[in-house]
Amino acid sequence: MITKPQGYDEAPAYMGEAMQLPAGCYVCKVLGVKQEQHNGHDRFLMQFDIAEGEYTGFYKKQYDQTKQSDPKVKYKGIYRQNMDGQGTPFFKGLITSIEKSNAGFTFPFGQQGNEKTLVGKKFGAVMGREEFLTADGEKRMATKIFQIRSVEGLKEAKVPEDKLLEENAGALTMSAATPQYGSADKDGFMYIPEGIDEELPFM
Repeated sequence: MITKPQGYDEAPAYMGEAMQLPAGCYVCKVLGVKQEQHNGHDRFLMQFDIAEGEYTGFYKKQYDQTKQSDPKVKYKGIYRQNMDGQGTPFFKGLITSIEKSNAGFTFPFGQQGNEKTLVGKKFGAVMGREEFLTADGEKRMATKIFQIRSVEGLKEAKVPEDKLLEENAGALTMSAATPQYGSADKDGFMYIPEGIDEELPFM
């Protein structure tokens, strides 16, 4: 006889690739960061996970569960932000949000190994759902960071409504219906569809 574990009814059901984070405001923590060059721009990469609440450790749990059936699975809790040009104000907002979320912390620009000072720091993330087309023309929903705020700033944040494709988007090619992977929108945020995975670059 199989008995029901304590807390089973209250627990979310994690089912590998079927796991999806609902839209909402989340307190997150930084697992690692690095800077890279991409399409001629300086780009900031941040690996993160949910730090508080019902979905604590969501991305790590998703990774571990899926890896059991797919050894090539890649970690999905990755955020990218252009650091130069139009992305600079948004990168500054990201750093400022982390500083305000962690009392007494000021990011030491210019110091060797300063990326390590961000590990373990908290920040606020406003996440929404966006519809995209797979390479096969199938519509799917992806949950992604729409805005980074301080943890305190989450109290005034509004969760965005689902961003849906046009009705005829399924008849279009992926490149015509959605932004190009890795390109930045007018706010400097990167478009990363759920079908594009990342290796664990820091762990």
